[in-house]
Amino acid sequence: MTRIARMIAVMALSFVGTSAAAADCVAPPNVNELATQIAAGLNQSRRANGEAPLRFNRQLGQAAMVHACDMLVNDFFDHRGSDGTNSQARVKQAGYNDCIVAENIAWGYPRSEQIVDGWMNSPGHRRNMLHPRIEEFGVGITQGPRGPYWVLVVGKQC
Repeated sequence: MTRIARMIAVMALSFVGTSAAAADCVAPPNVNELATQIAAGLNQSRRANGEAPLRFNRQLGQAAMVHACDMLVNDFFDHRGSDGTNSQARVKQAGYNDCIVAENIAWGYPRSEQIVDGWMNSPGHRRNMLHPRIEEFGVGITQGPRGPYWVLVVGKQC
């Protein structure tokens, strides 16, 4: 298991173990593989566009997983959480002191490579992924009856 996959697994287990909605929030059985593929696609896209690769950050991963679970459990798809929070509030709640934060979300795509390609072909999502000042990322993935929810949070700490 790669270092990123181990960190994502620990983060996912620690989050799901403490969440009130844990029973309703299900990660796909291959969540570590999917998250590692997203990380690889993200960093490959950054290198191909002259940007430095990003490091996995547990707090950003926690914020991403919180939002993925929120969308799954409360059956919605939006950057604003069911409690009204935005990505900046969620990363702060996870203990991340952000100078920059951005979030990409997707729903229903069955394969991780489709997510990275879709985001890279969307101007706003592409801008988030290739922002020259971001340094870290986190991924949240949940599986529901209508397909997976995918959340990528990128940022830079102050």
